Amino acid sequence: MGQRCAPFFPGTAVICDRKRTVCDSMEKSGFWASMPLVRNIALVAVRHGASLEATCQAIGVTPETLENPEAIANLDQCIKAWEQALSCTGDLFLGLHLGEATSPGLVGMVGYFMESSPDLCTAFRNLVEFKKLFDSAPSWVEEQGEAFFYHMEPDPLWKELSPETARHVFDHGLSAILNFIKLLTGKAIYPALVVSPFPRPADTREYLRMLKTEPLFNQEGAFIEFRLRDMQAPLIGHNPLLNSVFKKLLEENLAKANASSFSNEVRRVVLQRFSSSIPQLPQVAELLHVAPRTLQRRLKEEGATFQSIVESVKCDLAIGLLQKPGLAVSEIAWKLGYVEPNAFRRAFRKWTGKNPRAYRDGA
Repeated sequence: MGQRCAPFFPGTAVICDRKRTVCDSMEKSGFWASMPLVRNIALVAVRHGASLEATCQAIGVTPETLENPEAIANLDQCIKAWEQALSCTGDLFLGLHLGEATSPGLVGMVGYFMESSPDLCTAFRNLVEFKKLFDSAPSWVEEQGEAFFYHMEPDPLWKELSPETARHVFDHGLSAILNFIKLLTGKAIYPALVVSPFPRPADTREYLRMLKTEPLFNQEGAFIEFRLRDMQAPLIGHNPLLNSVFKKLLEENLAKANASSFSNEVRRVVLQRFSSSIPQLPQVAELLHVAPRTLQRRLKEEGATFQSIVESVKCDLAIGLLQKPGLAVSEIAWKLGYVEPNAFRRAFRKWTGKNPRAYRDGA
């Protein structure tokens, strides 16, 4: 009998697979990740004594789905996978430690495309270009003078619902990048600066050990800065022929993933820009580089309206926030833009058929 790890939060999850496409997954939760990424986290709990069946049940997947490289997981499932791993290990720096052992192969063909690139700068540009094929978290690179920046913004809803697991995800990205660099070049290259949006922990020695610098915590940005000359290092696996083959295959896969409706694009922007309030139509139109009237017209052509999308997003956010212990219904109402809690209760009943408190008690 495997060890039973203490669960973090109850809740249901939705399984998505490639047959329903990446965009259908985004429509469910706004965030998704490929199942191999989730499996990598889930197996941490299993290695620490939890049974595979219990771990899968806690996450909301079947063992078969967990082993399916074509399946994808929604935000709820991703959070629960990290919660299970943290519960079983008690590791305060689990994200850093897992990233330290992560190889480019974890992200499949994108990783192989990186490995066959000519240099680190190109490898990370290639990673960003095709990152949408394995998760929806935004990231980008830029060069400024003699510096090279890799930006990796945490998903705003994840950070809102589960800031502790969001911190581990960010830390995992930091240490995984350093390990990628070591594997790709055969040598250790360390950042000049790391900027984190999360609070400073009491003990930062693991950051110093692994990054050779202490991050700037509680910042607005989220990035890792390298010296440009370091990132121009050649890769030991550079292979122009293989690189060309991988690029063609990835471009074909990305074209399929991008075949989404305009409604889904609007929903994605609304979700990603949610912080303390829902973005308004003019702001969303600007982010999508269209006029407000054009946005409304294109939604109408698909049988949707901006208001219906906002209501759907609010419903999803409300359901997620109700699973967060200690967050009062009045606070949730305020976060979603309702001045009066009673107005939020009426809206929630319209969405789900239940009032918020009854929904939380039955979740």
